[in-house]
Amino acid sequence: MSYAKGRRFEWSVKDFLETCGWIVVRAARSKPVDLVAMKGGRILLIECKYDAQITKDRRKLLIKLAEGAGARPILARKRRYERGFRLIDLRDGGELSLEEL
Repeated sequence: MSYAKGRRFEWSVKDFLETCGWIVVRAARSKPVDLVAMKGGRILLIECKYDAQITKDRRKLLIKLAEGAGARPILARKRRYERGFRLIDLRDGGELSLEEL
């Protein structure tokens, strides 16, 4: 997957969350996460993957960072031929709806 496609996907997730009332910051060079979203005292640390998997080490790191920040670790995933994207809680692997965030 190209850098451009991944970056475009990050921006689409960011734009979507902002239209839903979240304040979203995109981290430069995706360090340590792709996006940080905040709304009503809730914080999300978001890793965006377009047609790719998250490694076990990266998953563990995001969970550890989220625990330290009082945040929720989220994977935003889109497969090439799917419409839209999925939000997955990295702690338990469960898919989330926007209302559950």
